[in-house]
Amino acid sequence: MSPLFGRKTHAHDDAPQAAVPPAAPVPIETPLTEPPPPAVPLDDAAVLAAEIAQLDALPLAQLAVEVMVKGFGPDGPGGPGTPGTIEAPSLDAPPVGLAEIARSVSPAYAGHGVSQELQLRFTTLVAEGLQILENASLVRITWHGGVENYLATRLGRTAVERGAVERVVAGGDL
Repeated sequence: MSPLFGRKTHAHDDAPQAAVPPAAPVPIETPLTEPPPPAVPLDDAAVLAAEIAQLDALPLAQLAVEVMVKGFGPDGPGGPGTPGTIEAPSLDAPPVGLAEIARSVSPAYAGHGVSQELQLRFTTLVAEGLQILENASLVRITWHGGVENYLATRLGRTAVERGAVERVVAGGDL
């Protein structure tokens, strides 16, 4: 049957028709439609201040563990296999400096609203952890363009893999 006029126009009009589901309505976004309210943003300065307090309260050996695992562990900027590491030596690799390590210890380090004073307080703690790691021969300093950069040593890599950073820092063996 002709859907418009209610009469037969072809022989196949009597054949049963498969049911076609109606199309889902397509939402139309107009300038009057407001997006949902954003989640309450975290205050990066407050987050970093809390992390400074936490790191400052740690014994030095535990501070060193935090810096080693986050800076030179599998997900750190100086992690195994990243360009410029023992596993992937490269002359043109991006250096792993204090700022890169600080960002790996706390992403809030480079966050919105973080003052230079907070960044300085945080990097001072991270640098203290790096000094402890260097004294334990877990990292070594290299110089590139007049800036110090850090590399994990073979001992440092093994200590991270075995979860033995704190023991090595305290003077023990792997």
